[in-house]
Amino acid sequence: MIHSLRSFLSGAGLLGLALFLLAACANSPLIGAASVEPAHISPNADGNSDITRIRYTLRQPGYISIYFIDAQGQRHYFRQDQSRAARTFEVLWGGVIAGRVLPDGDYTWVIAARDDAGNSDEKRGALRISDADTAAPAFDNFAVNPSVISPNQDGIDDRAAITYWLTKEVETIQVYLYDPRDPENIDPANPTRRFPLAETEREIKPTAPGFHFYDYDGGIDRGADPPPDGAYIVVAEARDRVGNHTVVTSTLTLVDGGLPRADIVRGEITLLDPSDGDLNIPIGGALIFTATIENYGQVPIRTAGPWPGAVYRSDQNFNTLAYAADESSWFEQSGTWRFALNFQSNFGQDFPFRYAVGRREDLRCELIDGREQCFLDPGRRGLVYGTILWVDVPARNPFRIWGGLLHEDVAVVNNFADTQEVNILDPRQ
Repeated sequence: MIHSLRSFLSGAGLLGLALFLLAACANSPLIGAASVEPAHISPNADGNSDITRIRYTLRQPGYISIYFIDAQGQRHYFRQDQSRAARTFEVLWGGVIAGRVLPDGDYTWVIAARDDAGNSDEKRGALRISDADTAAPAFDNFAVNPSVISPNQDGIDDRAAITYWLTKEVETIQVYLYDPRDPENIDPANPTRRFPLAETEREIKPTAPGFHFYDYDGGIDRGADPPPDGAYIVVAEARDRVGNHTVVTSTLTLVDGGLPRADIVRGEITLLDPSDGDLNIPIGGALIFTATIENYGQVPIRTAGPWPGAVYRSDQNFNTLAYAADESSWFEQSGTWRFALNFQSNFGQDFPFRYAVGRREDLRCELIDGREQCFLDPGRRGLVYGTILWVDVPARNPFRIWGGLLHEDVAVVNNFADTQEVNILDPRQ
């Protein structure tokens, strides 16, 4: 009986002690030691008193706010209601609140805590800021032009110029696109999936003040597929050495984007000498050819004349070939696709005999900016044929002749297609 009573009293005592300790913890301040040292900073990146150390101990799990009260009583939050475990924390602070350095003045610093039980606590002190660099970097005359592009290397609105004047030296700079509809980009202020842009290389460094230029083509000139068609946000953000942070935005819409892809079908070109079927062609004789072009890509390819059926003299090229008054001239155009024949000793003009990659009935033609433009659409084939009249004998005879699919100012596709030997017969010899 006595033993049981002692056991009961012992158990009750332990329980009471535990309840006492819990009550003591509940009534003790949430924040232990707290300090902001030094109490005077000059955040201007000169290496002298640029930062202060904020240190505090949280005795129980809770929520922390750290803010600075200016002379007008306005609060500037560095942390607000952030969950913290029970331990000691410290962080270096250089005067930056929401991307801006606080201006010179006397401030009251406050470290406030609360827990889920409704208990709260705070510590306060004084802080002075002087000689602060509050001049944030600016992107003067930030522009994206044009605002709609079709990055497909057809030479029409393939690229956008992104330009601005940076007002001061910065430590970091980023320019990128993001899709606001992308479910990965939950936070628009910090999108997860970005398409970074590289500045066009110039003498001025990307972080230096002055004029900056980005020539954006969706990455297609590097052989990469551009981002999917759609409306994008263009972001430029810069941060200087003290932490001033500036973000500017604009918009850019991508349409009909993609790498163009086309081939001479089977790499085959039919060359005929109508006089006797072989390729021993007399002076004044004709060489007739046919070929088929296929667009096997996902975007249209733009083309231009001369049209199939055009007749060249061997001393002509696409620049000198006569054309009708209502047609576009046949000069080389960036982004245009043409089928062409090249041959040894060709008077210095590479691929002189050029043709559109299909007949008009094979193509889709429309007026763009008042000028007719014609396209071979994805999945379509175009028939090409023409005649070359040999009015002279090349310096090299016999000679090799071959075909190629030209993407002008970009690449030669299927170069040396179906190389064959031709002999020009000169009756005077």
